[in-house]
Amino acid sequence: MIQNYHRPVDLKEAAAMIAADSETVYLAGGTQVNRAPLDRELPKSVIDLRDVVPTKINTEGTDLVIGAMASLQDVCDDERVPLPLRNAAGFIPTRSVRNQATIGGNIGAGRSDSYILPALIALDAVARTTEGNIRVEEYVTGSHQELILDIHVPVPVGACIAVKESRSHLALPVVSAAVSLTVEDASPEDGPSGACVAVGCVARKTIRLTEVEEGIVSGRLVDRADLEEAIRNAVSPRTDILGSAEYKRHVNGVVIADAVVRCLEELS
Repeated sequence: MIQNYHRPVDLKEAAAMIAADSETVYLAGGTQVNRAPLDRELPKSVIDLRDVVPTKINTEGTDLVIGAMASLQDVCDDERVPLPLRNAAGFIPTRSVRNQATIGGNIGAGRSDSYILPALIALDAVARTTEGNIRVEEYVTGSHQELILDIHVPVPVGACIAVKESRSHLALPVVSAAVSLTVEDASPEDGPSGACVAVGCVARKTIRLTEVEEGIVSGRLVDRADLEEAIRNAVSPRTDILGSAEYKRHVNGVVIADAVVRCLEELS
């Protein structure tokens, strides 16, 4: 059980608290800490970040800057936020959870079924931490622990779509993914110059399907059937209560291929 609750007044005090006890964790919205009895032990000590980490959403140059303590409902409601990220936050089915959960906490938790992580990776978002800037993709795949202060999201260039699929409105997802296709400003008619296919629910962390991305950029993967097959072959989900591995490969192939086709159509 949680035995100690700390509420620092600034980042310096927060850093001193986390350094003093290896069993202490940062507390953002609390949705992940509060579910700990389901998959791990509750931490003994928590450090409440509400007074030391930004909550506002602002612009900085051409980037949108989202305070790490901004709630996912804040992300949903702000029309300046790129639509794929707003949609991803809205995939969380209950408003009460969206009001509590924070975007920084979602990144820090690094859950494989996160709706937010694929969208941030597809948008090439960067996290500003107490140790410097790091791309969200690297933060997640590299198991970083630095305290996130805010997230910088560049203006999307091209097309980007976030998708999900679950057995019911409240069920955990079997598909959580985002696709982005970028184009060169001078010649968008030449097709995508870059691609990102970020996928959760099929591995221990959110991953990118690099071979699928290369096939899209080369023009080898444009047909829906070919895309579905390539995606099915690129993922290795596990059978569990949500469905068999075969079912998960099939539904990921269908849903993600559809997102790629929709992005291609948006560019044409």
